[in-house]
Amino acid sequence: MDYKERITEEAAHLFMKYGIRAVTMDSIAQHLGMSKRTIYENFSDKDELLYHVIDTMAKKQKEIFKRIMASADNVIEALFNILTSASAHIKNQNPTYMMDLKRYHYGVYQRICKKGDIRNYEMSVAMLNRGVEEGIFRRDINIDIVNIGIHAVIDMTRDSEELSSEKFTNFQILDNLLFNYLIGISTPKGQNLINKYIEQKKNELNV
Repeated sequence: MDYKERITEEAAHLFMKYGIRAVTMDSIAQHLGMSKRTIYENFSDKDELLYHVIDTMAKKQKEIFKRIMASADNVIEALFNILTSASAHIKNQNPTYMMDLKRYHYGVYQRICKKGDIRNYEMSVAMLNRGVEEGIFRRDINIDIVNIGIHAVIDMTRDSEELSSEKFTNFQILDNLLFNYLIGISTPKGQNLINKYIEQKKNELNV
């Protein structure tokens, strides 16, 4: 593992554990047992390091999602397994992480929001097309419009202060927004599958 990989890996761990603002270039150097100069030889500033961390984490998540998609019996099973994986990732994330990103590194936040492969439009389009072929999503939907809508719903669940985790559980937000959206574009077969997995998830969560 080279210096850039080591720095990225350690910074990702520290940002996730303590939040972005609390972690300085000095503290990263100290944790790695290397000079701050070595870090600056690989990253010009904290913003560049943070962007590289998020980009690297997103690529790893994409590989996980691809494996989930390949092993799932249907697109709804894949979706719920992906949401479970993403929720576990978020649960291990310091609550201030996204707030720090938007408040203190807004340029990085804007950059990752605009970057299509991080948002994973490609995967969501693949899921929609697979769902249509499996008879789960309606054939009359416009894939491009529906895909934009899905990401808008996801953005709402992530960015809205009114939908904070202090007021509602993550499952409540997904159930009322994302799952209802998906039911609206689904065939009767798809609706039955979604409701089946919702009930399974409720039983797991005892809600």
